[in-house]
Amino acid sequence: MAVFNRFRLFHWLLAGFFVAVYLTGDDAELLHVWLGYGLVGLLLARLVIALLRPRGFPRLLPAQPRKPSLGAFGSWLTFATLVSLALASLIGLGMVDNGDVLADLPGVSPELFGAASDIDFVGWLGDPEEVHEFFANLALTLVGLHIGYVLLLRRKLAWSMLRGPRQPAPASGPAPAAVVAAPAFTTLEVSARQAETADSASFSLRVPPALRERFAAQPGQFVTLRVPCAEPPLLRCYSLSQPVGNDGTLRITVKRVPDGRASNWLLDQLRPGARLELLPPAGVFVSRDLDGDHLLLGAGSGITPLRAILEAVLEQGRGRVFLFYASRDVESLIFADELAALAARHPERLQLCIWLDAEQGVPSSRAIAEKTAGWPRVEAFVCGPQAFMDGAVQALAEHGVEPARIHLERFASAAPAPARGNQARASRLQVTLDGRRRELDVQPGEALLEAMEAVGLQPPQACRSGVCGACRCRVVEGEARMRSNLVLDSAQLRQGWVLACQAEPASARLAVEY
Repeated sequence: MAVFNRFRLFHWLLAGFFVAVYLTGDDAELLHVWLGYGLVGLLLARLVIALLRPRGFPRLLPAQPRKPSLGAFGSWLTFATLVSLALASLIGLGMVDNGDVLADLPGVSPELFGAASDIDFVGWLGDPEEVHEFFANLALTLVGLHIGYVLLLRRKLAWSMLRGPRQPAPASGPAPAAVVAAPAFTTLEVSARQAETADSASFSLRVPPALRERFAAQPGQFVTLRVPCAEPPLLRCYSLSQPVGNDGTLRITVKRVPDGRASNWLLDQLRPGARLELLPPAGVFVSRDLDGDHLLLGAGSGITPLRAILEAVLEQGRGRVFLFYASRDVESLIFADELAALAARHPERLQLCIWLDAEQGVPSSRAIAEKTAGWPRVEAFVCGPQAFMDGAVQALAEHGVEPARIHLERFASAAPAPARGNQARASRLQVTLDGRRRELDVQPGEALLEAMEAVGLQPPQACRSGVCGACRCRVVEGEARMRSNLVLDSAQLRQGWVLACQAEPASARLAVEY
């Protein structure tokens, strides 16, 4: 969609310049003609693009809204303006002596087309000059209405188009330098609590101005909480359920898990004014282009990160969103009112599909494929129970969605992996920690962190589940394989970063440094 924004901006700038020249009258007639050629060329290019339907370009005709809205009015106003400009330009093309104008170009015959050739495609109009002037004046009127519409109702959206798509804040992760500080827990105050369902609630966390840069987040990321419900405290990850506000406020949503110590403590004990320790936002379950179309598939509390991505696309970008949301029943729908409000504000860009297990059964891969059949080749984000995610991935594969476009979010602690058959012998590990080198053996199926602690080393670590990133180190020799990765993005993986609590040697010799 970013490419489309640039194309559209250039188109409107050319149209505006064309209108300005038109208003000067006959004094700039030649410039008027050449700008008309450019405008016709862009209109034809847009028509070809609409027929080819490349990714990132919306369809040419506005979508038929389910009910009247300001967005639909703006779309049809834009379409009417373009049609008026197109008709005025084409009629003008038939009126002008194109042969004389274009004959100055090398290799162009004076008998090319228009009034200087045998082709006359405006003679049937009777008085083409009067028709041309009508459509030109209509286009001017619509342009004025469009400017008023943008200034009064779409200032924020227009500004985002002019400055380009908003780039989310950089993900929390290691810098490319060799020395990377382990993330530290910070205490934030709970500023608000909002009940979502009988067994879930959202908590807003106030971020002081001095910490807002550190706690900048991308929609879809999570924070790691240190929950003081046991000794030692439990570390749990909770997704941000809405984009970070202008005041830096973070919002997480917690659903009660039967016998879950952390979730039960948070829902039973946490009130406004309470203080909570957490790490800065992390995770790679994020959209890289808020102007592109998105397919979101969630079940249960898996709606949480999808809710943040959905709002960011609708409010900060220009993409369309299809949300498939499976829930146990109506009473278990998290964010029901907020989703309804977003759908009412963006009826032409948001399509909701709510699936209730109590009425329709657990959604199968076939059911998911049928519901998402109209959105086969866009960025897809999936979050929910493992069985749901497996079915969603299968449905997307049936649609031909490339694996690189399918983004998954899991919050299960990684279990130790069994030793692989081709790794029957221990690997030799060289560790550089605090400027000192140490060599040790790592047994098959053993994580690097476990092996280092077994010989007395104390590398940085926190959650031991691959979700906080505190134990990250960089591979400088050999190869390591991770059981799970929720925090390192593709660029960091290419640089050799791994999570020591999840990494196992995949070569006979391995060297890492902190």
